Amino acid sequence: MSSFFNMDSPVMRFLSRLCDLIILNLLTIVCCIPVVTAGASITALFSVTLKMVKGEESYILRGFFKGFKENFKQSTIIWLIIAVLGLFLFVDYRAAAVLPGNMKDIFQVLIGAVVIVYLMVFTYIFPYVARFRNDIKNIFKNSLLIAVLNLPWTLVLIICPLALFFITFLTTTTLVYGSMLWILFGFALVAYLSSIIFRKVFVKYEPKEKEEEGLPDNYQLPDETAEKEESLLK
Repeated sequence: MSSFFNMDSPVMRFLSRLCDLIILNLLTIVCCIPVVTAGASITALFSVTLKMVKGEESYILRGFFKGFKENFKQSTIIWLIIAVLGLFLFVDYRAAAVLPGNMKDIFQVLIGAVVIVYLMVFTYIFPYVARFRNDIKNIFKNSLLIAVLNLPWTLVLIICPLALFFITFLTTTTLVYGSMLWILFGFALVAYLSSIIFRKVFVKYEPKEKEEEGLPDNYQLPDETAEKEESLLK
């Protein structure tokens, strides 16, 4: 029985991690309430979970607000760009629905293709900001390139959360219980599981010498990285 309550036991480690995710989830939701701060909140979430999956983060509150503060300006600008683009795509899709004949299908397919690219960038961009330092132009560029170069993982990162949201809205019962789980720890859990994949992907672009020394909160990713990624696509 004493081993059960030992802090190093699997059960206690699980409960400790669950408590961390609950705290992190509530912090993320609260900091998203002003809407305009959602980008900084998501970045702060990933700044913690990217460390949690490697056992590098001990102080959830401090780590979250540090990531929130350090990336606030850049994350907010990116979030506003993402939000405006998302609204633009939504309006365009609705407008295409009233077009006559084949024009409707053609435009909706084209918009659908752009939405896929949009989702690829959205999936990577905030974890990227949490892990690397770069200017906004290269953040968008590199996020898309990394998503394309790691397409199998990208599909997993996009499809799994979308499937969970779909299940949540499937019936009234799933909506009630699903909403409770999302509010309790859902967003943080998805970010945590996604961070396992992000670490596998990002390690390819992290300076190896720094990885051996013990890494800082963010890596300085050179601007020319985007050019190197482009050459791999050719």
